[in-house]
Amino acid sequence: MKNMNIFKTLKPLTRSVITTLMCSLPLLGVSSVHASAASTPLKSTPLKVTLSPSDPTWQLAINNKLLGPTEVLIEPTERGFARQVQPLLQAGNYSEVAALFKGRDISQDSTALNLLRAQVLLSTKDFNNAELAYLACLKASPDLVKAHQGLSLLYMQQAKYDKAQTHLVHSIELGQADAQSYAQLAYIHVQHSQPWSAVAAYRQALMLAPETSQYQQGLLFALIESGDLSQANALLKELLNKTPDKAELWLQRAQIALQLDQKKQALAAIEVALKLNPKDTSNQLLAAQLHLSEGSSERAVSLLKQGLKHATKQQQVEVINTTMQTLGWLVSQQKWDLAKELIGSAKRLTKQLPRDEQAQFSVYSAQIAMQQGNTKRALKSLNNALKINPNLGDALLSLASIYRSKGQLTQAKLMYVRAQALPDYQLSAWLGLSQIAIDSKDYPSALKHLRKALQANPQRQDLITNIRALENIVRQEG
Repeated sequence: MKNMNIFKTLKPLTRSVITTLMCSLPLLGVSSVHASAASTPLKSTPLKVTLSPSDPTWQLAINNKLLGPTEVLIEPTERGFARQVQPLLQAGNYSEVAALFKGRDISQDSTALNLLRAQVLLSTKDFNNAELAYLACLKASPDLVKAHQGLSLLYMQQAKYDKAQTHLVHSIELGQADAQSYAQLAYIHVQHSQPWSAVAAYRQALMLAPETSQYQQGLLFALIESGDLSQANALLKELLNKTPDKAELWLQRAQIALQLDQKKQALAAIEVALKLNPKDTSNQLLAAQLHLSEGSSERAVSLLKQGLKHATKQQQVEVINTTMQTLGWLVSQQKWDLAKELIGSAKRLTKQLPRDEQAQFSVYSAQIAMQQGNTKRALKSLNNALKINPNLGDALLSLASIYRSKGQLTQAKLMYVRAQALPDYQLSAWLGLSQIAIDSKDYPSALKHLRKALQANPQRQDLITNIRALENIVRQEG
């Protein structure tokens, strides 16, 4: 009878141990997030749509009228060559023209012919030789607008935005203040993370070419980056009315909603984007995280499975990382069926994970096996995890739980002793050691471990009841 009374008195302790063990898995894979934080999925990383300015299309005007009046003139001795290339230029056969230029000495040609050489080589993406030709033009004629304009385009294609800006500003100062020049300048400001300057330049471009969708979308991107969400929303509505089937616009609507902390609206916008582009892995990952934060675990897992299926090699790391975060949350919330489903889809990509996360994946597999009563498979997975990372607290606690359930208290105690050396797992380890001591009727040791737990975690006032009960038992037995 005395033993029955002991276990009745200590029932709150037993519950707290079980609760701690069941929720001991951290929220975000192998990071040190305490189990008590697991009620809000994936909250530690702000959700953000990854937007980038659309790859712009710039026009390069190639002079195919060498024999007519132009900004610079060819020499009389070059007229024969001009007649030879004229039909090729008009037909757009720039590679053939580039081949013909190889037979000519750049230092002997006129500025007009070198300008054509530069334009042709730029169109064929021979950037090094195009740059040499443009610089030769500027050496002879420093204020040649078309050379500055061409160099700005060349440097933009090479992502040398500082150099591009220098020549672009010079061409504007020389009078080439057209819509494309302002749009190029705006794009450079975006690349330099100067959204307000980009907004001003895009607006200038749109004053000159108000219906150019490329400039409108550039302005929208810059407005979102600048934080002017009111203006961005107004422009976005206008653009969506014109082109409602453009996935990029729905993503931008999602980004605005996220910045306003309107997750439901963001989710609705991303779902539209996914309908327009069903295999976009980045959107699938973001939608999965949003669904999880809104409590739609089934849809989140479905999207992650699609992402795992369609991910390119470059995307696989991002997909498996998000999958690991989601698995951590599903296990902490005891959504075992969904966790099992996701693990089955992710297994083939686990080799992409760092070794420590491969170990964590084995722990998740073991947790599911434990819930299915497959102790043998759980033990195998946990031991594999500890081979990779001997200090993986989740694996140590789960092994201790299995050994204790099988009555192998010595092995269980060893796992808890190892876990108590890990700061993030000390509380669970002390409670586990206390429970083993109670199972072994070693009440002084149980009391010692509980006092350690309370001293390190004074907020756990529920432990006081159990400590007092144990103190009474120790006094009675003493």
